[in-house]
Amino acid sequence: MKRLLIYCCFWFSYFNAASQKTVNVDNVPSITGGAINYMYSGAGTPFVNGKFARIVEGTPFFNEQMMRAVILIEGKEYKNIMVRLNLLESQVNYLDDKQNEMIATTPIKEVVILDSIHNKDHRFVFSEYIEATEKPEKDFYELLETGKAGLYKQYKKRILESKPYGSATTEQSIKTDIRFYLLLNKQWTRLKKLKELPDFFPGKRNEIQKFINDKKLTADNEASYEAVISYYNTLAVQQ
Repeated sequence: MKRLLIYCCFWFSYFNAASQKTVNVDNVPSITGGAINYMYSGAGTPFVNGKFARIVEGTPFFNEQMMRAVILIEGKEYKNIMVRLNLLESQVNYLDDKQNEMIATTPIKEVVILDSIHNKDHRFVFSEYIEATEKPEKDFYELLETGKAGLYKQYKKRILESKPYGSATTEQSIKTDIRFYLLLNKQWTRLKKLKELPDFFPGKRNEIQKFINDKKLTADNEASYEAVISYYNTLAVQQ
């Protein structure tokens, strides 16, 4: 098992390109013997397949399938780990060298999931490492925009139980609520309405409102929030 964990955790070679959304895994430094030895000190626990056996709807994972990822642990980056992110329990599951599914117990700062099918990378940051005055709720948050203002997306998972009429078996379903958060000057704020967003930027309120009007942005969704936060960061750079 040690060998497998080592193999897994030493793969973490990427991150600190904070403003880029796409990870170029070809630029990740090769793994050294020191990194391998470091991973031997890590630990993992086996994932029990029957743990979610009663779930009839939804999933605790970001994606049910194992996906290639880059991970950051204690300043070290590792690539090509096969993972799936358990957002219900804030855990990272990975495959060891014998293809056993394990749960990482070493603190993980960031996970970049490489979605080759949709040609998009998903960068998740663990709440403990988000530099906010008041720490966010424990979870992995997807980082959508970086700069003076950060935009984060939470896939809030909650489990519901019910017992069908006449059945002795309790069934479970997992619901996912999508939430968006703004990180500005270390203030962590949940975004609920696009029309309220200009008020968070008092120095640029008029410019932000004009941008929203000119672009005819009306939906309280990811695309609208990304567009506005990206625009604000552009203004901030010009100062």
